[in-house]
Amino acid sequence: MNESDFKDILAEICEEEIAELNIHPPFQPSLRHRFAMKRIFSLFTEKTYVTVNNPPMVPTWQSKHLRLSKRLIIIFAVIICAAMLTGFVLVYYSKNFHGTVYIDNTQLFAVNKENCPVTIEYEYYLSALPDGFEMIERDSSSFDVYTLYKNASSNQIITLYQCVKKNFSPHYNTENLFFEDVEVNGYSGVCIDFSHDEYFSSIIVWDNGDYILEIDGDLSKDVLLNLAKSAKVLEN
Repeated sequence: MNESDFKDILAEICEEEIAELNIHPPFQPSLRHRFAMKRIFSLFTEKTYVTVNNPPMVPTWQSKHLRLSKRLIIIFAVIICAAMLTGFVLVYYSKNFHGTVYIDNTQLFAVNKENCPVTIEYEYYLSALPDGFEMIERDSSSFDVYTLYKNASSNQIITLYQCVKKNFSPHYNTENLFFEDVEVNGYSGVCIDFSHDEYFSSIIVWDNGDYILEIDGDLSKDVLLNLAKSAKVLEN
């Protein structure tokens, strides 16, 4: 094979690869992904402002000790990861949910999927918002609905997510955390409380018989639970 023939073959292969790429549709992020990214960017903007307006911390013996502790945690996590790769997996169960527990997250699924709507037939909204909050966006598909609320003064965000049960399989951050059982208007659910010191953040997920509802916000667990109880069907 001469050099000219080799170049022709190489060019033909490249054209076939490019044609194959063009067959696939462009990436279309899900509603959950788009709203999660909006929330991340909003929190990043707020934390960046705080960082810029505060002087850098001077390393101390305690901070060096903390870095050493983090290394030990990483080593411990690697050991756990190796154990999981060899088949060690934990399983989570509650009244309305079951899931698979990984090192830093838990994937949840609905338990009862029988006789439930397979598409969104009606949508929910929060009927009792805290002062300063207002709805700024709602996005929906045949399988889920996202509603975004924001306090323009404090930059706090609340999201209400509604999903058909057969499509519900999200991953939740449970690293050093755990699910708590809660009740929303007589329906069983679970909660993860990320709050610490003066920082508040929590997630509540519950099965209302027809759909899975999730409320996530920069608020304490108790405040968010009261908000969850205010979820009502949106009248068209």
